[in-house]
Amino acid sequence: MPSAVVGAGTASLAIARVNPLECGDEIKQLFLAHERPEFPEFFERAYRGRSGEGALSWVGWDEHGCLQAHIALFPRRFWFGGRVVRGALLANMMVATAYRTFWPGLAVVRQMVRDTRLSGSVDFLYADPNDPARALAQRAGFREVGVLRRFVLPLGDRRRSVDLGLRLYHLIRGLQAPTTALAVTERPAGQTSDPPNDAPAGDARVLCPIRGEPLYRARLPGYPSPSDRWITVHPVASPDAPVGRALVRGPDARGVTLVCALECESPTLVGPLLVALGHQVRRAGSARLELSLVAESQTATDARRAGFIPRDDRTPILALSFTAAGADAVAAGSEWRLLPIDLDR
Repeated sequence: MPSAVVGAGTASLAIARVNPLECGDEIKQLFLAHERPEFPEFFERAYRGRSGEGALSWVGWDEHGCLQAHIALFPRRFWFGGRVVRGALLANMMVATAYRTFWPGLAVVRQMVRDTRLSGSVDFLYADPNDPARALAQRAGFREVGVLRRFVLPLGDRRRSVDLGLRLYHLIRGLQAPTTALAVTERPAGQTSDPPNDAPAGDARVLCPIRGEPLYRARLPGYPSPSDRWITVHPVASPDAPVGRALVRGPDARGVTLVCALECESPTLVGPLLVALGHQVRRAGSARLELSLVAESQTATDARRAGFIPRDDRTPILALSFTAAGADAVAAGSEWRLLPIDLDR
């Protein structure tokens, strides 16, 4: 049964919360009809099996029974303040062209917010919507809590003069960086079990995602691929006591390696971890190491000190809290340790 009906001129949409797998073909067709040919393959990765556990969709049907609007909600867990908080990611919003008059889309978002609040199953919602969807989310009560920004660490170049300049750049950076002696161990992702998701040490005001293989499979096409590697960083004298780890993918044809996941036991070791990571992927042939971080976070500051250069790419992150725990987490938005794998875009 529809939970709301909204008008769009003389037409109307009946909005309902559904199991996305029960109307998967209709959802896929909506995206295909609006120039999203990659969506059906993503749907199979992200909505089925363990990857899609707990996922819900809100859809809008027209008077002919055709699906004209969709938004999904994926549950996500985080460490914050020494406890687990329950978040949920808004994703895959699409409204048919004939219904893009602001109000139908807003009605779908508001119904999703209302239903989720009443369920009591979520502490806060978050999203990284595009510009049109951002206006809808803000009208529904979301506010900006941070901005994800891309950072690049140049590692090498085929041109000898440029490569020598980069070596000098890293030599100078190395003299300025912390001198913690760290070593690395690298293993193919296909031969590595999920790293433990223990509560992080240090600042309790940092929001840390709890990730696992289902998320990697949903967000990284083909995971684990031959180019996916888990790199573990540990003190030279203590190989069995890791202080951090990263999932990297690459290098690609351009020589770029992406940091897909980054975890560090202590905030004071983020800089040395990134330096060690850069050395490791350079030895593997990477010309550039890229990662995206919340721009105002301490991790972003540490990345700059490690030699990463901020680029202009910016993705606003919005959030809406439902509980006291959620409000505390949202208030700490500048210290969210989110990466693109934790978001929609």
